[in-house]
Amino acid sequence: MSASTFLPTFSVCVDTRDNPDGLRQTLQSILASTMPPHEILVSDDSSNYDTRQMMREVYGTIPYLEGPRRTPAANRNRLVRAATGSHVLFIDDTTLLGETFLQQMAERIADDYIHRAQVGNAVAPLILTGMEMRDGRCCRPCKASFLGYPSPEYKCGEQPQSVVLHCAVFPRQLFEQGRFNERLSCGYDTVDLVDHAVHEWGHRIELVPSAVNRSLRNRSGAATPDESVLDDASRFYAVFRGYRHLQHRPFAASTFLLLAWSDILYKRVRTDGLQGAAAVWRTLGHFRRLLRECGQDYPGFDDKARLREPAT
Repeated sequence: MSASTFLPTFSVCVDTRDNPDGLRQTLQSILASTMPPHEILVSDDSSNYDTRQMMREVYGTIPYLEGPRRTPAANRNRLVRAATGSHVLFIDDTTLLGETFLQQMAERIADDYIHRAQVGNAVAPLILTGMEMRDGRCCRPCKASFLGYPSPEYKCGEQPQSVVLHCAVFPRQLFEQGRFNERLSCGYDTVDLVDHAVHEWGHRIELVPSAVNRSLRNRSGAATPDESVLDDASRFYAVFRGYRHLQHRPFAASTFLLLAWSDILYKRVRTDGLQGAAAVWRTLGHFRRLLRECGQDYPGFDDKARLREPAT
C-alpha cells in the first residue's frame, strides 16, 4: 500500500464485568464515532448472564467473547488475540469514547506511517495516548518517580514514557512480542508492558492532547490489605525489572530496592504497627514469587481466545 493512502484500522476492545448499563453507554459512544472502527470486540467477565442477554438482544452483530474471569489484564489479553485491526484501543464499561478520538489518532498514525516509509521502516510504530476526562478534570499520562509512584505530569517537550490506558492506541504488532502480565495488579500490568515496548522493542510514545475520552468510574475506596500487598509487590516488580533488565541500570535497581523497602516499612509500621511490619513481610514474599514465576514470560500468552457470537 502507498504510504500516502495508508489509513489505520482500529479494533476497539471492551472489557466488561457486571455492568450492562455502563457497557451499553460505552458501545453507544463507539457507534457515534466520526470514524467507524474496523471492529468492536467485547469480552465479558461477569458473574451472571445479564450482559450476555443484553448483547444478544441489542448488539447481536458485535462479536462477544466469554472472558477468562481472572483479572482485567487477562481479559485484555483475550481481546487482543481476537483483534484483526492494525491498531488496538482498550476501553472498559466505564469509559465513553470521544466522538473524534479515532479520527484524530488515525491522522497522526498516517503521518507516522509516511515518516517510517521514508526512513525504510527502521523505527517501530508510534504508541499514541490521549487524555481522559475524569471528575471534571483532564488527566494526562503520569510520570513515575524513582520509587515508581505517580508524580507530576511531564514537562513541555519531555518525551512521554507512559500512557493513559483507556485513551491509548497500540500497534497490534506490539502484542506479537508480549502481552499484559496477568500476575500484576491493575495499572502496573500496563506499566510493565509499556516499559517493554519503549526500552526493549523500540516503540515511541506520543501524546495527542486533543484526543479525549471520558471516564464514568467512581472514586474507589481504600484498598484492602491483600490489595495493598499486591499493589506494592507489583510496583516493586515492574520498577525493579525495568531498571535492571530493560534499562540495564543495575545500580539504580539495587538502590531502588533499598529505598523502596525502607519507604514501605516506615510507612506501614508508622500507621499499623506490628501488623504493618507483617504486611511488609508478605509483600516481600509476593515480590519474590513474582520474580520467580514471571521471568521472561507473559502469563496467558499461548492461551487461545475463542470468539463467540451471542447465542441466538
